[in-house]
Amino acid sequence: MNHDFNSTFPVEEVKKEGVKYGVYLGVISLVISIISMYVLVNSSDFKISSMVTGGISFVLMIALSAYFAVLLRRVAGGFWNFSQALKGIFIMLAITVIISTIGGALFNLVNPEPQQIVFDKTINLTIETMESIGADDDLIDKQVADLEKQRDELRKFSIGQNLKGLGVALIMYFIFALILAAILKRERPAFLPVQNDWNQESDAGHRKPEQD
Repeated sequence: MNHDFNSTFPVEEVKKEGVKYGVYLGVISLVISIISMYVLVNSSDFKISSMVTGGISFVLMIALSAYFAVLLRRVAGGFWNFSQALKGIFIMLAITVIISTIGGALFNLVNPEPQQIVFDKTINLTIETMESIGADDDLIDKQVADLEKQRDELRKFSIGQNLKGLGVALIMYFIFALILAAILKRERPAFLPVQNDWNQESDAGHRKPEQD
């Protein structure tokens, strides 16, 4: 007997749960970003603090994304092919990016001081680092000018700038979704339903009275 497994795949349920998990991840990502920002604002050693907070944030988001992707596969019944996995995971990650990007932009619009302080510390760290490696003054001035331009642009809420950042983030998360889908795909064995039917028939046979 032939079984059409794609027709039984719970597309709508996976999509619904993907949106829900994406909201969870988006809120978590936003909270992590805000906490990291305040840690950097109050840090005495900006270089070490930025490395630690950046590393922890990166690992947390990778781990949480993988965890929720596994939960999403359970919603799919434990089996999905690469295409199904990619669609479900990317929906989840796209919602994550949208929430964290828009939420971060609104937070910085309402309370811009922490971001500006972090940017100023970043500029100072850049100058110190480039001076320590013996970079030319002209190169340092150019790099600082670029950073200051970015800082000034962040002071203004620009829809175009935020959409550009959102687009870049979506591309990066799509690549991440490709990786997760390749890792977490699990094809349903073609023999599985046949094996179950065979077991039921076998059990029924064992219940028949023995013939002399």
